[in-house]
Amino acid sequence: MTQQKSIFVEFIEQWNTEAAALIFKMESLIYQDPASAIVKARVFVEVILQGVLQTEKIEPQGNWSLHEKISYLSKGYITREIESLLHTVRMAGNKAAHTLNYDDLSEAIKLHRSVYLIFKWYYETYLSFQASVPEYEYPRPLSQNSEELQNLKVEVKKIMELVRAEQSNKRNSAVSPEEASIEAEESLLTLNLSTGQSYLLREMRRLRDSSKEAIENANAFSKYKDYLHVERKVQIDVEDCLRHRQALPNSNLILLCGSVGDGKSHLLAYLKENKPELLAGYEIFNDATESFSPSKDAMETLDDILRDFSDERIASSDRKVVLAINLGILHNFISIKSREGVTYSRLERFVNECGLFSSDTAKERQRDAFFDLISFSDYHPYEVTTHGAESSFFSTILERIFSPNDGNPFYLAFKEDLSRNVKTMMHENYLFLQNNVVQGQIVKFVTQAIVQYKVVISARAFLNFIADIVIPDDQTPYDFMGDFERMEHAVPTLMFKRRERSFILRTLHDLDPIHKRSSLTDNVIIELNTSSNWSKITETHISNEVALRWLKAFQQTEEHEYSREIFSAYYEFIIRLAELTNRDFFERTSSDIYKKYLKMLFGVNVGSRPELKVLYDEMKEAIHRWRGTPLKDYVYINKSTDAIRIAQKLALTPHIADLKQISKDKLDTFRNTIKVSYCFPNQQIVSLEVDYPLYELLQKVLNGYCPNKKDEEDAVNFVEFIEKIMRLGEKNKEILVHFPEDSRIYKLYKGDFSSFVFEKE
Repeated sequence: MTQQKSIFVEFIEQWNTEAAALIFKMESLIYQDPASAIVKARVFVEVILQGVLQTEKIEPQGNWSLHEKISYLSKGYITREIESLLHTVRMAGNKAAHTLNYDDLSEAIKLHRSVYLIFKWYYETYLSFQASVPEYEYPRPLSQNSEELQNLKVEVKKIMELVRAEQSNKRNSAVSPEEASIEAEESLLTLNLSTGQSYLLREMRRLRDSSKEAIENANAFSKYKDYLHVERKVQIDVEDCLRHRQALPNSNLILLCGSVGDGKSHLLAYLKENKPELLAGYEIFNDATESFSPSKDAMETLDDILRDFSDERIASSDRKVVLAINLGILHNFISIKSREGVTYSRLERFVNECGLFSSDTAKERQRDAFFDLISFSDYHPYEVTTHGAESSFFSTILERIFSPNDGNPFYLAFKEDLSRNVKTMMHENYLFLQNNVVQGQIVKFVTQAIVQYKVVISARAFLNFIADIVIPDDQTPYDFMGDFERMEHAVPTLMFKRRERSFILRTLHDLDPIHKRSSLTDNVIIELNTSSNWSKITETHISNEVALRWLKAFQQTEEHEYSREIFSAYYEFIIRLAELTNRDFFERTSSDIYKKYLKMLFGVNVGSRPELKVLYDEMKEAIHRWRGTPLKDYVYINKSTDAIRIAQKLALTPHIADLKQISKDKLDTFRNTIKVSYCFPNQQIVSLEVDYPLYELLQKVLNGYCPNKKDEEDAVNFVEFIEKIMRLGEKNKEILVHFPEDSRIYKLYKGDFSSFVFEKE
């Protein structure tokens, strides 16, 4: 039967008849002789690259091989994506030409898509934009009754199902997450998608910020949200508060304070659905800014809600209210001083006594006769322990989404897709994240982002982050993707190279393992550059089976002659995989300062005297190095640029009178900064909150680093702290006069009978 020309071939014919003939031949052979079809793809690439060289007026130096042409053009002429496709076709062509009885139909189909992408790039870069390249279509068998189709029946059926799957996914790619998200009311997974559509894609999209499930409602709690619900300490405290108040007859206002997305509405909806007895008798206001009247603003609406808790009514009222409110709104409300006929001085005093707008103490629940206040901002999403930071909250969420059990709707969607032959890199990513070690490493990176960069990661933001690292932009069937394409759409790449997607990914980009310098990572790159056995290297550092399968294609060939850019991408991928799959690799490359900070943070919160001694010794040394010191216990008053330096004695006495010692191995409520306090004469206390950025800077100063102007701007709290304690020094009793030029030091002090003494030190 005569093979008809495809639309793709007819389009190429308008620009290059030789290239069109090769694609026509490839499509004619692809189901009969896959190896020959692959060889035709390689020759096609030769023709296209020859066109590029001629257009760019590049004269080949001698008889360039295809590899040499690609390598030369990779220096500014072609993108890394096109370079990887060219290498894929080149290596597959070599294998097909030199391997006896080579017959890989799926590889041939995959390369057909690769040459389409290569020609599309070539056309749009060098030929014309007047007409669009036709949408890609997979090559089809000559006839449903042909002899070659019968011989390849199983393989062709698989391929055609993949074709339909990709086309279906393309048709549905524009469907909004709201439309794609269908609530499973009667079962964990509603089976109502058409052939080729992905259930896992639908379920994972529900995690996004843009999904309708992201919008919390205190009056509605779906089965989906019930499945993802994780009990936290803030929930335990809210429940304890409600139980305590149930037995009391007087009025009660419970303030649930926090910020957007922190879980206030989710918690109220959960309690209403699962523990309604706790809320009996209470009115619930989930959004305190939602006006009952279009003519009223947020403050007037709050006044309506809280009128029974004013000074004038509170003693006679029996009303009970749970009010979820953002911190800023509450602050604005209690700051209003003039109201007509009503005052809230008791409420204002209670809120101020709770220290809600102060970071001075680590707070939990606050209570008086009428009011309870629980601030979500006081409950961290992670815990500090004797061995670092961890997060049972984030870990449990990951376990819920990726656990391979039939009570998990995400896993059911994953299995359903595979049973229907729908598989993309998203499914590979899902399988990769089922590994407990990988989940644990991701939690470590997220908690490090919180500690190191002080980002606030709510439950909603974390769910969106999971969707970001699982769902790639490309929903092409897995079997038809090139090896480099798979690498670009795998979890490690999505997690560290997609900074534009969210604030979490922007922070993780800064924590990208490839930015770490260590002897271990240096050795890996040296080994990859000098060894022909890449599989041994990767298996040494990566134990995850899914990850090793992603790397297998690169290790099967002896041609490790990639360009610098492609090799760099491969090396970076290996390092990221090692960090996500190998705990020991992660520990050996982690920042010593970060680990020391977590140890110090835990030690200070449990009142460990050995840790406190180290802390105060280092702080004293850091202060001296920051300002400079001519002698022990003396600190310069004036600038280092002055010809004559003046110093005063600065006695730094640690203030630890309020130290509380706690016997715990894990803390879920704690101060998330390291507080240092010094006591001066007249019982004056000066304190400083040391967060991770400041701690890191001070550790560098202790190691000899000289802070510059930007450092002083970034560490403005520390600079102001030094100015405060310098004003409390002993300059009124004595000063040192230092002549740096010849190292002379003199002491000026008050002697007997109020006389001044000036003597050489």
